[in-house]
Amino acid sequence: MQKGKFSPTFSALIIALIFIGVSIFIKHKKDRDLIALNEAKSKLTDGSPAKKASLAELIKKNLSKQEEIAQNQAGSTNLLTQERTFTDAEINDMTEEQFVELIKDTERKMPKVSDLKKIPTGALHTTPTVVIQAGRDLGVIKEVLKVHESYERVATPFYKTCAKSEEGVTSVRALCLTNLIEIKKKNNESVNLNEYPSQLVQLSRLVIDN
Repeated sequence: MQKGKFSPTFSALIIALIFIGVSIFIKHKKDRDLIALNEAKSKLTDGSPAKKASLAELIKKNLSKQEEIAQNQAGSTNLLTQERTFTDAEINDMTEEQFVELIKDTERKMPKVSDLKKIPTGALHTTPTVVIQAGRDLGVIKEVLKVHESYERVATPFYKTCAKSEEGVTSVRALCLTNLIEIKKKNNESVNLNEYPSQLVQLSRLVIDN
């Protein structure tokens, strides 16, 4: 049995949105790290050789610690990165009750900005695993809705909550808003975009207009 696969276009859109969102986060995190480093430098540097050496040691230890945390994070698994896969047959036979459980499970696993703040700057050169997994989970929901359009009434509230969550990651929220807009558009309904941050609306339009 073959597992449900995402279309190349949808996968590309997920990657594009995730890249944009993570790039913004990396920039802000680097700014914060630079400020912290400058503060440490101002405290430890007064012109004496001994304290300059201490600053060098501090920087070295900091970089070493970041690398260690990054390696530990890359090798760890938790609720956010547990992948659920479904075969085509399982998607075709999925009941509405099972889909509700899938939605609840996906909602529990949605990454928060606070999750990304725990990741050291060194590990953010690549897209965080939790963000990639969120894109995959949203892709599974979309694949189910292609087969069971009636389940859209279950997915719509989830997409709204996801897109409006201030604790959520920008790129993931934008994917939820995009999926919501697509459902509404297909059913000749509109979405009040004024209810959502302009940044999310702009990211969604990048996808929908292409």
